[in-house]
Amino acid sequence: MTSRYRIELARPEHLALLPAIERAAATLFPDSVIPLALRDGVVSPARLAEALAERRLWVALSPRGEPVGFTLAEPGTNDAFLVELDVHPDHQRRGLGRRLIEVAIDWARARGHRRLTLTTFGSLPWNAPFYARLGFQLLDDTGLDPRLARQLAGERRLGLRDRVAMALALPPAVLPPSCHSFK
Repeated sequence: MTSRYRIELARPEHLALLPAIERAAATLFPDSVIPLALRDGVVSPARLAEALAERRLWVALSPRGEPVGFTLAEPGTNDAFLVELDVHPDHQRRGLGRRLIEVAIDWARARGHRRLTLTTFGSLPWNAPFYARLGFQLLDDTGLDPRLARQLAGERRLGLRDRVAMALALPPAVLPPSCHSFK
């Protein structure tokens, strides 16, 4: 039951545990999309520490309070980018990935970003189809902003196959009429 799990901002003591979650999640991917040489790759400790300091790294905690998933977002000029989303295989199918994405969406919207973008595998059911169910749209390679185009090209150069870019439009939050102030 997901109600026993919670999502919160990461704390310093969580950082050392996140690479193991990322590696465990990578074991679910077929060799045809992630070459064996890339399987041990994880988000760098420096990048995690920077995200922690800037309050853009969140963890899913088990009922025992142990990190079992995480997400990391980065700001851009107009769009925010979802750098990483991982849930340990032993804790998947509980809605934790969706809840982690929701906090990243809220963060991006609160900072005035017009979209939350990401790159993912196009045909794996727990990747692009999962994000599509959450409202993300596939982006055509010809319509990518320069940052997202570089990201996608770099991933493909590394040998990651079937990579696509997606975006979720983030219209500004509308306050209920009772919250508007009038002069």
